[in-house]
Amino acid sequence: MTMDTQPSTETKTATGWVMALSIGLIILGILAILMPAIAAAVFTSALGWIAVVSGILQILQAFQAQAIRALWLSLGVGVFYLVAGLYILFNLSKATAALTLAFGLLFIAEGIFTIVMAFTYRAGRTMSWFVAINGIITLILGILVINRWPFGSLWLIGFYVGVSLLFSGASLLGAAVAARREVA
Repeated sequence: MTMDTQPSTETKTATGWVMALSIGLIILGILAILMPAIAAAVFTSALGWIAVVSGILQILQAFQAQAIRALWLSLGVGVFYLVAGLYILFNLSKATAALTLAFGLLFIAEGIFTIVMAFTYRAGRTMSWFVAINGIITLILGILVINRWPFGSLWLIGFYVGVSLLFSGASLLGAAVAARREVA
């Protein structure tokens, strides 16, 4: 009897976390859709700050690596990260355009892999069609991003990331609910 309740409890706990994540993704997606330019600027700025902090940490680490003769290599990598991060922060529109192109390519790849996953693994069994729709929409978004690049870069990345987050959250929620029903 313990064998039957343990997987059920573990599945409910795991699907509870997935449901919470999916609701968070849905909320973030809606916010990004409502404020696409702000979402694009916030996203690009966050990447810039990550690169700046990484560069500073790499530079500091370079002096610790002096004993193993890795000072100049580590210092060079750190400087490149720092310069790239500062470039992103001081040129948000250009960086957003570059990121829009990268996300267009990412959405195309994600859409293809999600469609394949939906039919290969039948995620959530009865909800695999929803995962396939998510993949199709993500693929279409990627094609549209590439088609409108670079003219729509300032709002497209925020809007499309929002749509992708919304559908990813919804498909995760559907799969978690279906997995929970199978256990019950």
